[in-house]
Amino acid sequence: MNPKSGRRVFQKNLETILGRLLLEGTAEQISVSPTKARGDARETAAQLQPGEFDLVIGCGGDGTINEIIHGLMRGGCGTPLAILAAGTSNDFAYSMKLPQDPEEFCRMVQDNQQRLVDVGLANGRYFINVASFGMFTEIAHTTDQEIKGVLGKLAYYLNGLISAPEQLSTLIPVRISSPEHTMEAELRICLIANSMSVGSLRKLMHKADVSDGKFDVLLIKKKALIPKDIDLTSYVLNGDFLNDPAIQYFQTDQISIEPLRPEQGEKIELDLDGEFCGHLPLEVKVLHKALPLLIPKEQAKPEPILHSLPL
Repeated sequence: MNPKSGRRVFQKNLETILGRLLLEGTAEQISVSPTKARGDARETAAQLQPGEFDLVIGCGGDGTINEIIHGLMRGGCGTPLAILAAGTSNDFAYSMKLPQDPEEFCRMVQDNQQRLVDVGLANGRYFINVASFGMFTEIAHTTDQEIKGVLGKLAYYLNGLISAPEQLSTLIPVRISSPEHTMEAELRICLIANSMSVGSLRKLMHKADVSDGKFDVLLIKKKALIPKDIDLTSYVLNGDFLNDPAIQYFQTDQISIEPLRPEQGEKIELDLDGEFCGHLPLEVKVLHKALPLLIPKEQAKPEPILHSLPL
């Protein structure tokens, strides 16, 4: 758990959940590992041994969950993960309709309904929801943690609107290669996502499925037009910008992106699940159904019924 995530009200919920799991006999033993510094969640998860625990509960924001998943994948313990979202955006948890209410969360643990979900590998680092660069990517890195804790998602939108004029003038010349497309383009933004929700835009990646073996790619190019005298926040939140012909959307299981003129420009920051992770170039591939995730029973997809022909 990350005790500094979100607005910190989750700590009472977490205590209720852990107590209930023990009292009701769902859990025989629970070990709690609060994080004290960046990287703690990753290292704790990486040290888990196969069969040591039956379940890992990750409690925190997108960055904390990213660390836990990176550690689980690196360590290879194979232990299922339950996510108790406690951050500002909680994009992946929102897309999966994962409960935050103590009663609903305990019911999910008791039901033990698992779904194998895809995991991304970007430049050797694992992620669960989004890899991105360009317009607004730095917002998650520059928004003060205390402000995020008080204002929540509004902090991102305010920071985005303040930086919009500068961000809108930024163009990134890149070469993109994937089995589906090879191109050179000047981009304002690039998003490579596993779920529908990115940056609290809940259905931005409208074709995304976390178990289909593909990530959804959204490219906003140089010629993308933003109408004058428009509410920029509504324009993005409502998805109206997707109608622009200079915006490209496709699905792929691997993609590489490199700067066209790296010697002429500044380094372009990369973001994984809301956390800084280096600079371009970027190599992403999908690890199909690599992580067992607990989901609410009602969210489980029914298995196909196989009918045998009469003899």
